[in-house]
Amino acid sequence: MPSFPKPSWRAPWRMWLQPAHTRERHAEIPTVHGTYTLFREPGPRLTADAKAEGWERWQFLLGEETVLEIDDAAQPWQGIRKRLRHGVHGRLDGVPFTARAAGRSLRPSRRGIHFCLDDGRILSFTARPFHLRLVRKAGGEHEVRARTRAGGWETHRLDRAELALVCLVTVSGLDRLLASPLQDIL
Repeated sequence: MPSFPKPSWRAPWRMWLQPAHTRERHAEIPTVHGTYTLFREPGPRLTADAKAEGWERWQFLLGEETVLEIDDAAQPWQGIRKRLRHGVHGRLDGVPFTARAAGRSLRPSRRGIHFCLDDGRILSFTARPFHLRLVRKAGGEHEVRARTRAGGWETHRLDRAELALVCLVTVSGLDRLLASPLQDIL
């Protein structure tokens, strides 16, 4: 089981934490499928909330092909976490999805990020007492596809779309949504 690597390149912190004003490359993550590249650009801002929150469009490309798109994301860290609690929309390998994060409960079983795809699959990042995991639910069956161990992700035959989701969670700081709220105090 290969361990999931960290980004090989990330935009400088100043650029990373600011809202996107033009389409720019923000991160590169090497994987077994190749290098995923994150591009951020201003998103559709048709409402007052969208303008105030600085909605962005995020794309994860594998080579020249778009694997993951989020149409109504926001800045990394706090911005994207807030948007995910309200729900974001996008496409995973061309299949539309809606993603939503559960609250910050003390109980690990009540923390999660769920990607509900229009083809019936549900890909969920869930918290366990000592690790995180990616679970695929399809046709009534649950299969653990990846889990964390010693600070990195161990992958189990992930396809390129599932690997793009792991890249998203790792690079954007969404894994902090799965952490215990007690860690913020300590």
